[in-house]
Amino acid sequence: MEKLLDGRSAIVTGSGQGLGAALASALAVDGARVLVASRSAEKANATALAIRARGGSAAAVAADLTAPDGPQRVVQAALDEFGSVDILVNNAGIYIWKKLIDVSAADWDRTIATNLTAPFQMIQATAKVMIRQGRGGSIVNIASIHGRIAEGDVVPHCAAKFGLIGLTQAVAAALREHDIRVNAVCPGSIEPDSANRRGASPREKVTQADIASLTVYLASDLARSITGAAMEAYGSTRASIQA
Repeated sequence: MEKLLDGRSAIVTGSGQGLGAALASALAVDGARVLVASRSAEKANATALAIRARGGSAAAVAADLTAPDGPQRVVQAALDEFGSVDILVNNAGIYIWKKLIDVSAADWDRTIATNLTAPFQMIQATAKVMIRQGRGGSIVNIASIHGRIAEGDVVPHCAAKFGLIGLTQAVAAALREHDIRVNAVCPGSIEPDSANRRGASPREKVTQADIASLTVYLASDLARSITGAAMEAYGSTRASIQA
């Protein structure tokens, strides 16, 4: 039986654990060959091994995406393993919860570098490959409810995620002529250890499985007409944040 992502290769950043591992696994279940990218070689290899144990196709690479050569190393690893790149999921990110007056310059720089600059550089490196391949592609950026609704104790995170949504929309316009679609997913607070459990209602936290399913949809031909969108998956979180 044909799967949604058969014949395609994907990169998932920050996929050594948590949501990233759930995203990588879901893409593999639907037929993609997945490069698991993480700062930790041990975690990247563990995720890839778990995918292969379930019959999927996966390889691993350890890379720091904030290093000058990090994004290009990841893209080259995918090309070395699979010969192509059809899907990019920018999931890697950090979250610093501090009062505004306590945020250091290092906190700011690290958050922007990881949550905004690295996704831009991953998109740029991947888009060059996709354009050369000439068959389009799909890029999904994992943003946040804090890319839509600001909260005072996560200022660097909000700045980066608001920026990531803007980046999504601008890059979607830039790559439209190449049939490369670029979308974002904006999760609310995510239930931990929930890769195998769907959310029951909007009154509950979203699960890793919920976000993974939405990501697979956006990566697939089912979403061929969708680009530049920021899909909200807030679950119960929206009600707890003041607009």
